[in-house]
Amino acid sequence: MRNASPLAQRRRLAQELRVLRGQRSISLDEVAKEMECDASWLSRVERAERGIRPKDVKHLLDFYEVTETDRRQELLELSRRAGARDWWHRFRKNLKPRFEVYLGLEADASMIRTYETQMVPGILQTPSYTAAIIDEMDVEGAVDVDEIIGIRYARQEILRREDQPVHLVAVLDEAVLHRQVGDAKIMREQLRRLVELGKLPNVVIQVLPFQAGAHAAMNGAFYMLEFPESPELGLVYLEQATSGVVLQSEPEVRRYSLMFGNIAGKALSPKSSAAMIAAMAKGEPSA
Repeated sequence: MRNASPLAQRRRLAQELRVLRGQRSISLDEVAKEMECDASWLSRVERAERGIRPKDVKHLLDFYEVTETDRRQELLELSRRAGARDWWHRFRKNLKPRFEVYLGLEADASMIRTYETQMVPGILQTPSYTAAIIDEMDVEGAVDVDEIIGIRYARQEILRREDQPVHLVAVLDEAVLHRQVGDAKIMREQLRRLVELGKLPNVVIQVLPFQAGAHAAMNGAFYMLEFPESPELGLVYLEQATSGVVLQSEPEVRRYSLMFGNIAGKALSPKSSAAMIAAMAKGEPSA
């Protein structure tokens, strides 16, 4: 089994600690009193919004009366791995707030579902397409283009890794294919890359045609992640101009799951989508 990212380890540890507290029917306030800390701190730990030191995990395990040696060692090792730095840390100055959280979790996901309305998803972009987007979007001239390209290249490795490659289902609004990013050569290269990646057994690319009309995801683009150890604890990531939002509550994730089902059902089949993208790459009019 591949090594999970530190953020994924933190997420798993948070889940385990939340379950242990629930099994003992202990309130957050009771734990906070025992730990001599603020209840809001512990709540954030249990939501994986912040880390926790191994010595504090040990204190919690004592309080929760977890005596099994193997179980204690497993959770303490989780807390140590969760405190490590992830691969994206060296690029942090170029990342939007909260996007680093998404990157750490994306690397450990078993399934990614995404809907895009304006551009090809970053995980499917060519370097020249990425550079052309940054050239237009970086109005302050503050972004290191080479580093952003490096981040997106690193992300794409999870699609081709030998050990449990991630499954990706991408629904692209037809506008993504018509919106020329960079010059015609850059756009043709990007469209050909979509056709190529769509041939991977773990990648599904569908086009939501204009003729599909209104649909459930009219509010915009989003990413959904599922994880191998707990597919029911998925999350949704929404990207904004200056930051990102991670949604983890069950009602929110369920709503986006239903929305994705709606647009995937209205989209062209993968085969028909590939044919449309290939035709556009050749400069032929779409059907």
